[in-house]
Amino acid sequence: MTFILTSCQNEKKLNGTWISSYKFADNDTIKDYVVGDFPFNELITFDNGTFNYKEFNYGNERTEKFELKGKNLVDFGNDYFVIAGNEYYESEMIDPLTKDSIVFKNYNQNRVYKRLVDSLKNRTPEIKFTGKKFIRNFRKWTDTIQFINDSVYISNSWKFGNSDHFMWERANHNGFDILFTENYAPFILKKQIGNEIFISTFGNTKEDYILKEIE
Repeated sequence: MTFILTSCQNEKKLNGTWISSYKFADNDTIKDYVVGDFPFNELITFDNGTFNYKEFNYGNERTEKFELKGKNLVDFGNDYFVIAGNEYYESEMIDPLTKDSIVFKNYNQNRVYKRLVDSLKNRTPEIKFTGKKFIRNFRKWTDTIQFINDSVYISNSWKFGNSDHFMWERANHNGFDILFTENYAPFILKKQIGNEIFISTFGNTKEDYILKEIE
């Protein structure tokens, strides 16, 4: 009975929307988002035994039922469940689950997600990117980016091979407005004042930045 009650209580703790933050292996010395690492851009919303999963750039989105057995997240009625859809793993273990963070563990690989709170919801939904150019500051990096259409932007600071063209996608989900890109952790768009867009992103902690539109 105690086991069942604990699983039900933890299942309720999952309720809400969570965004991918960073990955690490058990023996890594740095357990945080590292600038330049390709992010794993994902959104997961849990709602009383149902989840919705969205992944950038691969078109993966699905809604399914689940149950929590101890620390193991399993497909409802089946023996395994993996958020990322990797059938080589038998289950997705949550270790740990806190008020504002989830760690999904598969063997020695760990994926960290952060809870999105209502104060991060976009209050200026008419924010536009296509055809515009911005200065983007992130930690010690400054980058000028130009959104040339609804899926590709150009960076003056990053290249992949010989290309400075990267993919981007904007996801509106449960009132949260997310900018996914190929070479930065997801940006949560909060509001626009004049030519400045106020954003937050997550590593170990929430970090706040500004995208400034330029000519």
